[in-house]
Amino acid sequence: MNHSFNSPATRLTWLAVLLAGVLVFGTLSLAQPGQAAHDPQSQAADPTPTPADQPQATPLPGVPIVVGGEVAGYVREWFGSASPSDRAAAISDRLNDLATNPFAPPVEITTAESDLGTAILADNQILLIVTDKDAAAVGVTRQELAVVAADRVITAIERTRQQNTPRARAMALLESGVFLLITILVFFLINRLYRRLVRRIDEAPTGVEQDGIFRSTNFYRSGAWKGVAKFALTILRLLLYLLVLLVVLPFVLQNFPATALLADKLLNLIRLPLQAFWTWLVDNRSNFFTIGLIVVVVYTLIRFVRWIFAEIADGSIKISGFEPEWAPFTSRMLAFLLVVGGVVVSFPYLPGSDSAAFQGVSLFLGALITISSASAVTNIIAGIIQTYTGAFSVGDVIRIGDTTGFVIEKRLLTTRIRTFKNEEVSIPNSAVLNGSVTNYSTVAKQRGLVLHTTVTIGYDVPWLKVEELLIAAAEAVPGVADDPKPFVLQTSLNDYNVSYQINCFSDSPERMPRIYSALHANIQEQFNRAGVEIMSPAFSALRDGNQVTIPPENLPEDYQAPGFRVNP
Repeated sequence: MNHSFNSPATRLTWLAVLLAGVLVFGTLSLAQPGQAAHDPQSQAADPTPTPADQPQATPLPGVPIVVGGEVAGYVREWFGSASPSDRAAAISDRLNDLATNPFAPPVEITTAESDLGTAILADNQILLIVTDKDAAAVGVTRQELAVVAADRVITAIERTRQQNTPRARAMALLESGVFLLITILVFFLINRLYRRLVRRIDEAPTGVEQDGIFRSTNFYRSGAWKGVAKFALTILRLLLYLLVLLVVLPFVLQNFPATALLADKLLNLIRLPLQAFWTWLVDNRSNFFTIGLIVVVVYTLIRFVRWIFAEIADGSIKISGFEPEWAPFTSRMLAFLLVVGGVVVSFPYLPGSDSAAFQGVSLFLGALITISSASAVTNIIAGIIQTYTGAFSVGDVIRIGDTTGFVIEKRLLTTRIRTFKNEEVSIPNSAVLNGSVTNYSTVAKQRGLVLHTTVTIGYDVPWLKVEELLIAAAEAVPGVADDPKPFVLQTSLNDYNVSYQINCFSDSPERMPRIYSALHANIQEQFNRAGVEIMSPAFSALRDGNQVTIPPENLPEDYQAPGFRVNP
């Protein structure tokens, strides 16, 4: 993979860094000191502070007074023809002019009563006037609100002056530079990890059979998963870029008074969802504890059940009437029932389970499962029946319909068979139960499986000779038992030939295709050596003048074939 600067991944990384720098320094350049950022549409986040001996009032909507990028108070009432937005903007301008003046002496804030209300002054200059309506809006007296407002004004002015000193600005720029360097480093690490993962995806083998449920699928072997994985990695990388910017930008923007409010908004994008999620967790902690306890109990019971039935399968534990081969299926079935029981018990403790929407969705899903699960239930019952009736076991060679092969797994819904051609076939348990199952392994382990094939030979070949050749061919096949010996059955006397069936015993049903192939090859070899044709002759005879088909040794010594009789 190309790791140069011209690679798309590297260009995207540096583009993200450039956008972050433009956003930060563009905001700084547009906001001039002394101009207060105010939003007439913003709402009060907290009530105006009240004295300790006064009860808190219910917060009301208000327009913030912004000093140096921080909220110093709220204006909620009209003053004559001036709206709250106009009052807040005017007050913010006066306070910012005072706070950002580098040559102004230390500010001394005083209050004075007038006919309009309580005025808050700085060096005999009126900064704002607290009216009775302002005080009534928060439930305190006018004098109390004026004292609190004066304290917040002096605090905001002093903090703004400290932030606008040359040293503070230099430290803010230095800190912002450190954050940007950290951002570039994190982007570089993310991009490097992305390239490494993409390279590993490109180097992953395809087109070969591998172990594992996912790796054995055509979706993996065809390589189609690579495009999906690369797309998912690209989306994840972009999300990580966005997350890093959301985390770093607020710390950079908070260093400058002109962008402090923007930093607060960005922080709220992260803080508010996390706060809501934490509140949800705290409100439902008892339910989560109960669900966790149920999960632990169910998990422990499943592990115990699996251990018990593993011991039964190994023969360490024996139960009268319970076959060891039933243990794996029984273990999976009990585990499934335990999981279902755990879900049913924990359902009432799920957050929102008592809501109408949750119950409606649950009823809909229940009805959908009930309607569509008839065949699944049939397969489950069929699987249970065939397991405990012992029709076949894992590893047996069986034939179900047109499928012959090894039983590799008996599942709750299906039976999996691997054919002699190494094909994996899944057969629904209902089809297994409703059809016939031929088991080649059960008797083969005890008395041997009888393998047989049929040839048709003409009447002109003595049957003793045919049987001798067939038995000799069967005895020479690897995998055919010497005892019992092979035998021949004459299954039918046809019009033109006799059907001879050679039967031989074998205890290796898994080798049936090779045994049959070797048997057919040996039959051809034996008959060719003896000069006997394997064919089914068809006769067109004029009986008055043709030799009969009875073997010569069975004819009278003075037998003469009659000649043709011709009547002109």
